[in-house]
Amino acid sequence: MGRRRMPTPNVPSMFWRAVAASFVIVAAASCARAPRTASYNVLLISLDTVRQDVLGCYGHRPRRAPDTSPSPALDQLAREGVRMVDAYAPSSWTLPSHLSMLTGQPPLVHGVETEVGTLDASSRTMAEILKEHGYHTAGIYSAPYLEPHWGFGRGFDSYQAVYGPDVVAAAARALEARAKVETAAAAQDWQRYDELKLAEVAIDQELNRSSETAVTSDQVTAAVTSQIEAFARDGRPWFVFAHFFDAHCDYVPPPPYDTRFDPDYTGAATGKECLSGEWVGGPDPSRPGGFIRAIGDRDLDHVIALYEGEVAWVDAHVGAIMHALEASGLAEKTLVIVVSDHGEEFFDHGNIGHRHTLYEEAVRVPMLLRLPRVLPAGAAVHGPVSLTDLLPTVLDILGLSPAPTRGASSFLPLIRGAADPGTREVLYRLVMMFAGDVEVDAAAHVTIRDVMVQDAFRRGAIKITRTRMWPQFPAGVAPDVKAAFQAEAAAQYAREEVRWIDVQRAPGEPGDGHSMRFTDPSVRAALDAFRREYTELATLRRRHTSPLPLNVRLKLESLGYVDRASGPAFPEPDVLLPPPREG
Repeated sequence: MGRRRMPTPNVPSMFWRAVAASFVIVAAASCARAPRTASYNVLLISLDTVRQDVLGCYGHRPRRAPDTSPSPALDQLAREGVRMVDAYAPSSWTLPSHLSMLTGQPPLVHGVETEVGTLDASSRTMAEILKEHGYHTAGIYSAPYLEPHWGFGRGFDSYQAVYGPDVVAAAARALEARAKVETAAAAQDWQRYDELKLAEVAIDQELNRSSETAVTSDQVTAAVTSQIEAFARDGRPWFVFAHFFDAHCDYVPPPPYDTRFDPDYTGAATGKECLSGEWVGGPDPSRPGGFIRAIGDRDLDHVIALYEGEVAWVDAHVGAIMHALEASGLAEKTLVIVVSDHGEEFFDHGNIGHRHTLYEEAVRVPMLLRLPRVLPAGAAVHGPVSLTDLLPTVLDILGLSPAPTRGASSFLPLIRGAADPGTREVLYRLVMMFAGDVEVDAAAHVTIRDVMVQDAFRRGAIKITRTRMWPQFPAGVAPDVKAAFQAEAAAQYAREEVRWIDVQRAPGEPGDGHSMRFTDPSVRAALDAFRREYTELATLRRRHTSPLPLNVRLKLESLGYVDRASGPAFPEPDVLLPPPREG
């Protein structure tokens, strides 16, 4: 099959700042019953895009400022609580990871692996469960992928978006401009349509500029502390979920964090457009989703230093919340959990950003827990755990019996000193789509979409990764064209690569450290467990789709996360694969 690949992701990896208008959902009141516990409060803080090995408490020292930790507040939290050493995100991007965090369901089960998925009505969230046990509930978020459309608002008494005021205003203008364009199109007033379309592009560019420089951690902190103070006056236990987005690219930390970790730099690299600028690199036509690096080592060091500055800026605000807890007298009564939804790649394996791979730098995340006199102080706990395990663990700590679920389990026994038997399992998954074309003849090409699914599984020290990729034809393609390439398309679908590595012996996952031979008994046992787990979880899959509302779609496409509606339409692919081959 003659073919040219154009590996531009259907959902680009260009990062953005938060967007749109503040939005608050007031959930319908439910009958509350007294909790069967000591009424501990729960504060769950999610730090978007913070890889585990950027924090001082996980051993990091910045290359250009080795005497300065980027995370003094989190380092202190680790000294006062528990640090999970082998914590993983269930995917390498925001939407599926946060849904897993709040439902206890891996992406294979909740099914929200692209923008069109939404949480099934039968799925219950942490907020819903705690609300049933008499908790006040509040959520504060700062990125569009946590909008209520996907199910995040369920169970919260209030669920509030915190976006910068400039972004709010620009998003409102962009939404109005889009509506005018669609009205002109419906009326078939094409002269007016062209005029409005040009204006819409200019407004979208304004939104991009505003969002790239938006800084929201101070607003998130103010909203969280205000909410905690309000709940404290009531006396009932509370659950607050707080999401910080500022560590996400673009890396534009405010002073003094912009120079703290590379004070002597004199080059031209900045944290702006660090994922899309030509000075960083460009798409690799030989590798779908791949990237050809152009940036030099010294400039890359500076970009990483700016990322460290963003982490330090966010860390300072986590510290402010911890101080507010102390001042309110609630620190001794509050279970504090700090995690990240995914990591970030800096050409560790040829990519920059995230939502490309399931390598350790993309999915290994910090996980810190503190509850004085209940959880040990200064403990470093080994054994694979996932964000998916948070819900049953929180309920276990609170004394609320979690319903038995597949794919998630409490790690409280590990915290209390139980040895990891080497059979704890973590499943993570990534679905990607790329634009491409098929050469029909010398003069004709058909636009296609390549679908790539990556599944990874860790059991003990063994990590197994399975990858499949196949072409998808658009709706309405000529039957004779589709028939001509159907056999090759089916053959591509049937191919899969399954390989393994010992991540304790080779934590950097070098290419020559992987093997496709499954003769070792422990590796074979891990593959058998992977196949069993995948098969059982697939039967629980709760796939539900819903078109993006206009306001949500506008936020995402204006910032490069989804493409504008243009070109041929593709049916939603079936990404539920058979279990991995036996090897």
